[in-house]
Amino acid sequence: MHLRIATKQMEERIKRIAKEIKENPAKLIPECGGKCSKCYFRKIKDKIEKIDDEKFLKKMCKKKGFISAIALTIMLNEQKIPYVAFIKAGNENIYYAKRGKVKDELLAGLQNWDKPNVRLLAYEEIAKKNKIYLFSLPDRLICSKEMPDEFFDFISKKFGCDRGILIKWKEKIMKVCNDFNSLKKISEYFYYPPFENEIEIELENDFINCKNECKECYMKDELKIDDRKYREGEISDKEFIDISKREILSRIEDKKVFVIGDECYGDNAQAFIEKIDPKEWEKSEIERILKEEKRGIILSSPSSAKLLEKYGISTKDLKEKYERKEKEKIIKGLPEIEAKEIANFIDNIARAYKLYGKEGLLREIKARKMNVKEKAISYAFIFSLDIKSEEWKYSRMEKDFGIHLSSYAKRLIDAEGENYKKILEEFVREVG
Repeated sequence: MHLRIATKQMEERIKRIAKEIKENPAKLIPECGGKCSKCYFRKIKDKIEKIDDEKFLKKMCKKKGFISAIALTIMLNEQKIPYVAFIKAGNENIYYAKRGKVKDELLAGLQNWDKPNVRLLAYEEIAKKNKIYLFSLPDRLICSKEMPDEFFDFISKKFGCDRGILIKWKEKIMKVCNDFNSLKKISEYFYYPPFENEIEIELENDFINCKNECKECYMKDELKIDDRKYREGEISDKEFIDISKREILSRIEDKKVFVIGDECYGDNAQAFIEKIDPKEWEKSEIERILKEEKRGIILSSPSSAKLLEKYGISTKDLKEKYERKEKEKIIKGLPEIEAKEIANFIDNIARAYKLYGKEGLLREIKARKMNVKEKAISYAFIFSLDIKSEEWKYSRMEKDFGIHLSSYAKRLIDAEGENYKKILEEFVREVG
C-alpha cells in the first residue's frame, strides 16, 4: 500500500460510489446463478440490510471483514478524503480511501465497484474460503458453479476479435488478437479456479490455406503450438501469434512442401511453378531446384526472382545465358549462303532481326552505305515490320520497289532451314 494526496476527481468518484452503495447495498450481494444447498451470501444478506441503521453502521465500522468494509465505504459519503491509498493490480493503480481495520483489498474492491475486474478484490477471500465461483459483469456479480452465458458474451464483446487466438472454454469459443495478454486480462473478471484446466488454446489457421489435395497433409502435425508462455501471461496475444507462426513455418521448412504467402501447395511442384509464373529463361533452373531440394520452400509472395535469389542465382545471368543459346539455335537453323553480294546483304539483315529483333535489323541497315537497290531491299524489311519512324529516309521509287519485295522479306524472317534458303533465292531473283 502507498499513499498520495487525493485529487478532487478521486475524492468525488469515491464519494459517488459510496453514495450508490448506501442507496442500494443489496447490489453487493451476487446474483444466484444456480441451486446450491447452502449459500454464503444468504448469511450476510440480513446484515447488509441492517446497514441503514446508523447504530449498526457505526458498530460495524469498528470491526473487520466484508460487512465492516461496506460500512466504512458508506461512511465515506459524508467524510473528506484528503489522502488516498493505492495498490498495484497488473499495470493499474487502484485508488481507495484507507479506513478502519479491514483489509485493503476489501476497501479497494468496494470503492471501485464501477470496475468489474477490480470489484472482485473485495470478494476473492470469501470465494476461496467458501469454494464458490464468481463472475463479474458491468452492473452485477453472478455466483455460479458454471460460467454464465451472459458473462461469456460480455468478455467476448470486450476482448474478442474477428481472428487470432482461439480460446475454447468448454463449448464456447472466442477469438482474441490484442496488444496485451487477453487470457490474463479475462481472468481478472472472475474467480473460477478450474479455468486454466478447462480452456484449450489454439492458433486460428488463417495463414496457411490449402491449395492442393495431398494424400496426407504435411501441415497437420506442424500446426501445434507451445502455449506455456502465453498461459503464464508473459507475452501478449500478438506476440504469441507472431512467435507461433514463426515456429510453425520453421517446422514446415523441414518438410518437402511448397508455400507462397498463406497458400500451401503441398508437394505439387507444377502448381507451385504456375503460381510464381517464371520467365522462360528461369523455368529449367527452378524445376531443378524443386526437384533437388529436400526441405520446404517458403516464399512471402509469388516471385520467381525471389526464389532464385534465395538460392543465390541471378535471373539476369540466366536471361543472358538463355538468349545466347536461343541465338545459337537460330544460327544453327539457318543454311550457309554462297558469297553473293545481294544474297549476303539480305541474309545479314534477316539474321540480325532473328538474333536481335528490330533494333538489330536497324543497326545492320545503318552500318553500311547503300545503293538504290539495297535501299529498296532494306525498305522491304522496314515495311514488313511496320517501322514507320524510318520511312522518311527513302525515296518514292525505293519505297515502291521495297513494298513489292516486302512479301519476300516477311516470309524470310519467319523461315528456317532449307525453306529459308529457298525463299532467299527467290528474294534475290526478284531483286534482279
